[in-house]
Amino acid sequence: MKINVNDNKDKKRITIKSLAKIMGISHTTVSNAWNNPEKLSPELRQRILQYASELGFQGPDKLARALRTGKSDTIGVIFNDSMSYVFIDPHDIALMRGIAVQCEEQNVNLVLIPLRKRQQTPLNTLVDGYILNATHNNAAMIQHALAHGRPVVTLDFQFPDHSSVSIDNACAMRDIARYLADKGHRHFGIIAFPSQPSAQGMCDLTAPVTGDNLLMLSRVNACREVFQRRGFALDTCWLYQTRHDEEHGEQASKALLETHPEITALICLSDRFAVGAIHYCQRQQLAVPQRVAVTGFDNLAVEVAGIRLTTIAQDAEKKGEMAVKLLLTRGPVTHYELPYQLIIRESA
Repeated sequence: MKINVNDNKDKKRITIKSLAKIMGISHTTVSNAWNNPEKLSPELRQRILQYASELGFQGPDKLARALRTGKSDTIGVIFNDSMSYVFIDPHDIALMRGIAVQCEEQNVNLVLIPLRKRQQTPLNTLVDGYILNATHNNAAMIQHALAHGRPVVTLDFQFPDHSSVSIDNACAMRDIARYLADKGHRHFGIIAFPSQPSAQGMCDLTAPVTGDNLLMLSRVNACREVFQRRGFALDTCWLYQTRHDEEHGEQASKALLETHPEITALICLSDRFAVGAIHYCQRQQLAVPQRVAVTGFDNLAVEVAGIRLTTIAQDAEKKGEMAVKLLLTRGPVTHYELPYQLIIRESA
C-alpha cells in the first residue's frame, strides 16, 4: 500500500482515526504504535510509523491526551532547594540518576519542582504522581501535592497513607552517636540542615528539636536520645542549623568550636557539612580526630584533604530507582527500607 502524500496536503489534519481509516486498520492498533508499542509486532509498528511519517503525522497530541485521560506519563520530583542544587549536591546527583534511569526504562518523563523561592507558586504541573525528596512538609506546595489525590512516594520520611523509600535514619544516627560516646566523647556539636524553613543558628539540646523536616528531626533527635541515655549534659551538646553546603558547614564549625571549645566531636548530617568542618579544623590547626572528631553522612566524600571520613553509607541511586517503581506500580502502601553501613575511617 503506497500513500500519495500530495493527495492529502490540502485535506484536514491527520489524526489517529484518519490514519487508521487510510491504512484500513483499527484506531486502537494505530494508537498502540505510540502508547502501547509492546502490544504490536515490530513490523506492524514500523509500518504504521512509516505511513504516519509520510503524511507528516508525528503522533498523538500528548497534552490533549493528558487532558482527556488524566494521564501524562510524567512524574514530578519535589525537593527543598533551588533547581541548581540537584546538579551540585552529590547525594541528589546519585538520587536523580536512579530516578532518571528508571524513568527511561518505564518510558515516562520527569519534571523537577524546587521549593526554594516558589513557596507561594501554585502547583499546576500535569503529572501522574510525585516523589517528595526530604521536603519541609508544611510547605503549601507539599500540601497541594497531597491534596491532589495523585500517588505520592516520600524519600527519607514517611506519611502513613503513602509509600516511602528510606534507610532507618534514626538507627544510623544512633550508631554514630554511640560509636563516638564509646570513644570517650562527651561534648558534641551537630551541624544540620534546618528543621523548618526559618530555623538557623545555634541552640543546645535540652529540648527535643521540632519542625517539619522529618529527615532532620529523625537524625538529630536520635543523637539526642543517645546522649540522654548515656547521662550526658544536654546543655553542653549543641546544634547548629544552616544551609546545606560546604561553606556553611565551615561557618557552623567555626561558630560551634569558638563558642564552645569543649566540643570534641562534630556530627555532620551530610558529607558536605563534614568537608567544611574538616577544612575549618585544618585551617585552625585543630587535629582531626585527636582534637576534634568529625563524622559525615552518605559516603560521598570518602577523603577530605587527606583525611578519610567516618560516615554512613547508603545507596542514593537505588533509593531513586525504588521510588519510581513504587510510584508507578500503584500497589498497596509500602515502606521500603534500604540497608546502610557505618564506615569507620580516620576522621573519627
